[in-house]
Amino acid sequence: MREEERRSIIHSLVELDRPVAELETLLAPLPWDYPKPLVRLTYNHIRSVLLRFLAGNLGAKDVEEWAELVEMRDDIEFADERTKEVIHTLSTPQIHFPIDGQLAQLLLSPISN
Repeated sequence: MREEERRSIIHSLVELDRPVAELETLLAPLPWDYPKPLVRLTYNHIRSVLLRFLAGNLGAKDVEEWAELVEMRDDIEFADERTKEVIHTLSTPQIHFPIDGQLAQLLLSPISN
């Protein structure tokens, strides 16, 4: 697969512009290891996903699965340590906090300000 195709898939992932199941299928043949980041994940991406969750357009499982797909990929660069921590929190609700409106509001408050 060419780098442009991979970048396009990874960009769709950070934007979450397709259903999670479709993204999983597209990502399946791509190894997690990659020599360089192709896309940068920022708070704006997380904010967009959390706002869509609060609006009822995404379920808690969608948010969790999205964060799992994003976490630990070498082809995704995290804007900063906080972004990485939020993705980890969202990808592991069973050991942190359940993904609900309260958590989304808590995670949005520092992002919005």
